[in-house]
Amino acid sequence: MSTPALAVPSPGARPAPALGAGAGWIANAAYDGAFFVGSMALCVALVAVAIARPAYAIPATVVAGVLFANTHNLLTGFFFLDAENLAYYRRWPHYYFTVPVLLLAASMATFVWSPPLAFTLHFFFTTWHVVRQSVGIQKLYLGKARAGAFDRNLDAGLIYAAVVVLHVFAIWKFRPLWATKALAPVEVHAAGVGLTAGIVALLAVTMLARVLWLGWRDGRVAWPRLGFGLTSIGMYTPYLLIDQYQVAFMAGILPHYVQYHGIFWLVGQNKYAGNTQYEGTALGRLARDLRVWVLVVVVAAAVMAIFRAPYFLAEKDLAFAVRWSWQINLAVGFFYGLGWMHFYLDGLLFRFRHPEVRAAILRYLRDPRRP
Repeated sequence: MSTPALAVPSPGARPAPALGAGAGWIANAAYDGAFFVGSMALCVALVAVAIARPAYAIPATVVAGVLFANTHNLLTGFFFLDAENLAYYRRWPHYYFTVPVLLLAASMATFVWSPPLAFTLHFFFTTWHVVRQSVGIQKLYLGKARAGAFDRNLDAGLIYAAVVVLHVFAIWKFRPLWATKALAPVEVHAAGVGLTAGIVALLAVTMLARVLWLGWRDGRVAWPRLGFGLTSIGMYTPYLLIDQYQVAFMAGILPHYVQYHGIFWLVGQNKYAGNTQYEGTALGRLARDLRVWVLVVVVAAAVMAIFRAPYFLAEKDLAFAVRWSWQINLAVGFFYGLGWMHFYLDGLLFRFRHPEVRAAILRYLRDPRRP
């Protein structure tokens, strides 16, 4: 993410406050605490369930997947309902329309041809997508703190390093690559937990020391930068604590889903709610009432889950899996293909070096309470 450029706001949209307003928060302390800096709360909750009530871990993971994973994938489509966005996307039809459809088709074909290869690709696609969002949001906090190039590179390096270390450990512990399922909890390789935890702790301490030293030097600690940075470094630590791969993966990625919802709802409140330009449109109506918005997204996510359900049943019933093999893989390929489309499109939708993208999205990542 780059520094926002000046742009003419949409008619009726709330004017943007001065850059740096809000004591370093993207929106405000309460909003950021719920969606960004505090996004680890659901991760901690799922870890607690897995440790205290292991029998409920998988059901809780499934519920979290429908409510947060599926909905976060589907949110991407709502950007195409914005006429301002759509006009820009139509200038580059192959990037915004052709390639996503090809990715969906490629996912379906790969899952039918080689499910182990498809799951392996999904593992790496997901990891890259998540860490890129973490680094991008951290850049927003660094911009609020008016940090220099050294600190931008330092924070990005620490976040990338933590994600790489924890995923290398996950590959060693769970063996999820070139397979249709990871190792069972009784088969995982637990050696290396202490070493991995020590490396991640060192990365976190490095960021803590740097931010506190700058705070001592400048007389003001950039707490938002520190809070989100530590969240980004530690979000995949459930790999160290949980022996069920699906649960550990979901717990680690839940902060990412919460952050994405926070980004979209913040844009919706600042750009669409009360904006006469969007009066009567789907986005304008949804932005006025959070309850309607939640209902629409959850229903859509439940429909999306139907395409994942046959594969889940096939894991429990071998005869069902053999009889409907390619149809099951085609359906799960469609399910994950929506995720691949989301991964790719987000790289375009949030490419803030383009002024049109900054004007359409970045300028609305601010406090919705500020007039």
